[in-house]
Amino acid sequence: MTDGKLRVTDCEAATPAVSEVPLEMGSEQIDGIPLYLIPRAIADQIRKKREAIASIEVRPGRGHFFTITVKTSERRIYRRSIARKQAAETGGESDE
Repeated sequence: MTDGKLRVTDCEAATPAVSEVPLEMGSEQIDGIPLYLIPRAIADQIRKKREAIASIEVRPGRGHFFTITVKTSERRIYRRSIARKQAAETGGESDE
């Protein structure tokens, strides 16, 4: 996108708008993670959920343990798939 104007391409015309895609949020909570395993637990979640991740939250739990909450969004996956299709059609990079 340039100069703030939206472009309508064949790909966008054939698919529903991002705002029309239902906003399905999911959440997974992992309790009892010790401090030294937080990076590993987050990396595992990123590998497993990839582009669906909307946010990752790390909160202190009891003692020296932490709780990790991973929120996912179906809309993020849909938006990224549109960008990939556009990049494939134009032979370049996507807008994201």
